[in-house]
Amino acid sequence: MEDVKQNTLKEEKILNFLKKNSDIDWDLSIFEEVESTNDYLINSANTKKICLCLAESQTKGRGRNLKQWQSPKNENIYMSLSFTTDHELRNFSSFSLVTAIAIHNVLLKKNIHTKIKWPNDIYLNKKKVGGILIETLTRDQNNLIVVGIGLNVFMTSNSKIKRDWTSLKLEAKKIVFDRNEIIANIANEIISNKNNFEKKGFVYYEKEFNKLNFLKDKKIYLSNYDDSNVLALDVDSDGMLKVKINEEIRKISSGEVSIKIN
Repeated sequence: MEDVKQNTLKEEKILNFLKKNSDIDWDLSIFEEVESTNDYLINSANTKKICLCLAESQTKGRGRNLKQWQSPKNENIYMSLSFTTDHELRNFSSFSLVTAIAIHNVLLKKNIHTKIKWPNDIYLNKKKVGGILIETLTRDQNNLIVVGIGLNVFMTSNSKIKRDWTSLKLEAKKIVFDRNEIIANIANEIISNKNNFEKKGFVYYEKEFNKLNFLKDKKIYLSNYDDSNVLALDVDSDGMLKVKINEEIRKISSGEVSIKIN
């Protein structure tokens, strides 16, 4: 079996992989090109269903802090998932960490061992392989969560990316990857995690996340702090990153800072 880089995303194949039960009603949209899968669901998601939007390419893909997400055609995964919740939107501030765990667990089944760079990046062999963008809104009196994921699968070159990056294919040349299967498995895992998260909160995932915490015990730079003597520690039960600044322990939320590794 050859890699499916040249194969388009297939609705029938993805639906076949998606879990089905009385509590899940999927709404799947696949585009050859779209500005942003997140923007599509923000504007068009059916609040009565779990919506999954996929694209072969994005013209205005977004990462965190409005950074552009490179989206070459047919090479990677560009997906967004939306669902409603009875919980307050602010309770989902740590859901990017839960999503990252879901992606890790899916790739682990292919013997790919990723780490998570708090709060929203997936790392493989010390290089970025994926990113997550969570957006929340209220529509028609429904609290809507939109989970955006970019995952490098077949990309082997891209001069527009100015940071260290990699792809699944670059790191695991002998493994056969099917984007349809990976997408569906990630969606399944996110919905499973969403149900646990609503019942138990992030504390349920705290230990698992910290085993995958890429920043732990690394010196980092925080955009909102002048001090360069910052050491990243664990993530707490609310999903906040604990850091040591000149022997003082502080906690920071994902909305407070940008992080670079010194």
